[in-house]
Amino acid sequence: MQTMVASVYAARTVVRRYLAPTPLFHSPRLSSKLGCEVHVKCENLSPIRSFKARGAIYCLSRLAKDRGGVVCASTGNHGQGMAFAARQFGRRAVVIVPESTTEQKIAAMRYFGADLRIAGRNLAEAIALAHRVGADEDLVYVEDGEDLDVLVGCATLGLEVIEQLPDLDYMFVPVGGGNLIAATSLIVKALRPDATVVGVQSAEAPAVYESWRARRLLNLERSDTFAGGLATSYPCGLAFDIIQSSVDDMVLVPDQDLIDAALTMLAEVGQLPEGAGAAGLAALLANPDRCRGRKVVVVLSGGNFEPVIWSRLQDRA
Repeated sequence: MQTMVASVYAARTVVRRYLAPTPLFHSPRLSSKLGCEVHVKCENLSPIRSFKARGAIYCLSRLAKDRGGVVCASTGNHGQGMAFAARQFGRRAVVIVPESTTEQKIAAMRYFGADLRIAGRNLAEAIALAHRVGADEDLVYVEDGEDLDVLVGCATLGLEVIEQLPDLDYMFVPVGGGNLIAATSLIVKALRPDATVVGVQSAEAPAVYESWRARRLLNLERSDTFAGGLATSYPCGLAFDIIQSSVDDMVLVPDQDLIDAALTMLAEVGQLPEGAGAAGLAALLANPDRCRGRKVVVVLSGGNFEPVIWSRLQDRA
């Protein structure tokens, strides 16, 4: 554990050269409404509107000089992060995106300089192609949630939170494949073992939640959530052991609650999250009594375009 903590501090030194710490906003309105002191970690205010740049920067900083660059498969934020980081280090980033990826997300990845290739009916097919491209073009394949450098880089988010609010009591973290919750819980529990770390997953994509309860890796072969950052049918293997040892609780929220929480975040904090970014607040809104009188951090993990949320916002307007 001490070695991992030292690695996170080393990663923070690298990440800060390219990313300023994101703000931790205290929300008086949410605090009054929910009966606890609510703070929102706004990763949507990073250059790529997501926490993914952290892990990507540290990963690219450690890429061997004799490798041509990196390749990954992504429907959005992971691809943006790798493209952004590759540009900082003057390396190639090839991103394979499934055919169903939205035009807005494709445009964002291209903006940061990705060599974008649209192929595959789904993410699984895009991943298979990314492996082949890596072998053919001397690129390192980087899978979000299965790369130690990416995980350590993402843990700088948790380190920033501890430095910004040393006496936090609760931290609510969105869960897709498990990389972010593993990274943040690793550093938070090392530095503040009495803090409670809660992972939040969509009820329509509960693979990590069910695996955590069963204490073994499960592939549910279904992922029906609209929230791209939560859409996975199996946990990340690298992250799962950390989740088992460091995460205090896991909860599920319906997709409708993600939408409602996103609009509440906009109304009360002035920030519009994507579906995954709204997960922590959705869990807190569903059960505020557990945190009454405590200091609570909600991780707004990203704020990139999510068609369902934007459509609902327009309907309400």
